[in-house]
Amino acid sequence: MALKSKTTEETSFEELEWEAEFVDDETQKQFFTISGKEQDYEPTWEKINFRDLDVGDEFEGKPEVCIFKNEDKTYDALRLRVMDDGEILDLYLNFPKKDYPYVSGIRKSFDFYRPCFDFIFSILRYRDERNVVNKDGEEINRFSKVNLETFAKYVDQMTRVGVRITEGNEDSDYNSWIIYKME
Repeated sequence: MALKSKTTEETSFEELEWEAEFVDDETQKQFFTISGKEQDYEPTWEKINFRDLDVGDEFEGKPEVCIFKNEDKTYDALRLRVMDDGEILDLYLNFPKKDYPYVSGIRKSFDFYRPCFDFIFSILRYRDERNVVNKDGEEINRFSKVNLETFAKYVDQMTRVGVRITEGNEDSDYNSWIIYKME
């Protein structure tokens, strides 16, 4: 029995489908922070791993704040990148994205959002200690409602920040961090 060859239908040039554009590679390499400033990231700089730092360790430098959206999660994240003398420290905080830019019910005692609480708390405390105590003089431990985007932009527009590694919650294996200095 002889094999029959399959006939193939030819595709003409007119049937080709494509989309194309000119993209300036230099422009594509530019990334911007939450407040719109161009990022200064240098891939050759040494990255310091947050998990390698001890409670009490401090790092100062130029801040950059960016938002990272998680399509398949109920939370998003902010990254505070602090850069100085060829070193980079990336610090992350998760926040519920449901009502972003507002966050509600951020508690000190909830591990997953603890860095978010500490970020907000430390900015308020840096500006004035009275911002973080109630009328009885007790430190607040929950934020009812905060516009997180304005806090992020506020920090991003600083020329220099200082961050300190702090203990997380007592029953947690994870440390947290605060901002102790802003210029």
